[in-house]
Amino acid sequence: MNIEKRALRFAIKAHKGQVRKSDPDKPMIIHPINVANILREYGFDSLVIAAGYLHDVVEDTKYDEKYIQKIFGDDITSLVMTASEPDKTLDWEERKKHTIEVIKKADLRHKAVVCADKISNLEDLRIIFESNQKVDFRAFNRGFDSQKWYYESIYKSLIENEDENYPMFVRLKEIIDYIFENKKNDNYVKNIIFNDKSDEYNKLLQLHYKKQEIKKMVGIIDNTIPYVIEFTGTPRTGKTTLINNLYDFFKKAGFVVEILEEFTTSKKYKKEIWPTLKDKYKSVVNTEIPKHVLRQLEDALKKKPEIIIVDRSLFDRTIWIDRLYLKGGITEEEYKNYFDIYTPLIKEKINIVISTYTDSITSLKRDYEANLSLEKRNFLNEDNINEYNTSLINMEKYANSCGINFYKFDTTGRSQREISIDVANTILSDMKKFYIEQMNKFFK
Repeated sequence: MNIEKRALRFAIKAHKGQVRKSDPDKPMIIHPINVANILREYGFDSLVIAAGYLHDVVEDTKYDEKYIQKIFGDDITSLVMTASEPDKTLDWEERKKHTIEVIKKADLRHKAVVCADKISNLEDLRIIFESNQKVDFRAFNRGFDSQKWYYESIYKSLIENEDENYPMFVRLKEIIDYIFENKKNDNYVKNIIFNDKSDEYNKLLQLHYKKQEIKKMVGIIDNTIPYVIEFTGTPRTGKTTLINNLYDFFKKAGFVVEILEEFTTSKKYKKEIWPTLKDKYKSVVNTEIPKHVLRQLEDALKKKPEIIIVDRSLFDRTIWIDRLYLKGGITEEEYKNYFDIYTPLIKEKINIVISTYTDSITSLKRDYEANLSLEKRNFLNEDNINEYNTSLINMEKYANSCGINFYKFDTTGRSQREISIDVANTILSDMKKFYIEQMNKFFK
């Protein structure tokens, strides 16, 4: 086992049960992993990266300097101790002054561990501050002014006798200026693009940093489990636009995203599946389609993208089965058997179901206003939409009763933009819980 993996395993063991001071929902180990990743990003050697994993062990766990030296040797121990406060009984200011002075005399390898630590801390804080839309240091021993003095002093010590244009130092300076000087480098987007929409800009900025938080968590977990989002709902409620918006939102942040189109409108269904089903009873058609939908989803899961967005999947089929049952198309026993089979599959394979909703008249008005034709629609009429909506409401109640993670958004009288922001916020909050659970399992 190489030195980096040994250090990571030891750090996981040492920090077991500890949580982040800035975000108690998250395990502590994600910070050392992030520090090591930053050091790797800037091309430092394996011993420096190993020290990144271990940099908080002496300061925050039961293992002392001698133990680290015995296990990992002099070089790594020296790197770790440069990033550690040796005497926790001293006042906060005295400890910080000691660190500031020690760093001035250190070489670049030792400074890099400290610099990566500070970058990780401040970038995490930026996410928290922007997500909460306020700067708040109450979780720490000192407030804004003291933190500003400390980080600015650390930066000056880091660049002493070094090139201040070294990319790692530039990154630290930018995040210090962002948090403590409010220099956000977003004047063009904020003041030109959103010059008359400051409230909307702030909401999008909040979404941006919530998304960055998720991306950092995904980068820490090996063998990431795909997060699956199913969209369903009343026709003409902006579902397709929502899917496209979310795909772009995640894709631009570097997530690996796969979209699964609505199966019953796909070429595969129309050319291969429907010809084999069209002469069969509706009950057979409606119980056969979910098998193909399940296969479609399982094939996507095998590819292991980070996010899968599905247009009408397993949950949507429950709405159609309920509609069929209410029309007398299947027996009560067949109805119950269907849910016995598919409810566990929905809970296992789909993380969140997002449903958009509106009344039948609003749906029809949107359809006619979006098109030029006045001819009667084949499917889109009041009766069909009302039937669908009745079953949608039934399935909402069912989802809430059996633990399916379901959210319904009424789009009546609301803009697509408003709905998109609300849906994105809901998904990001749920994703955070999901990945924290994954991290807790992974580092157990």
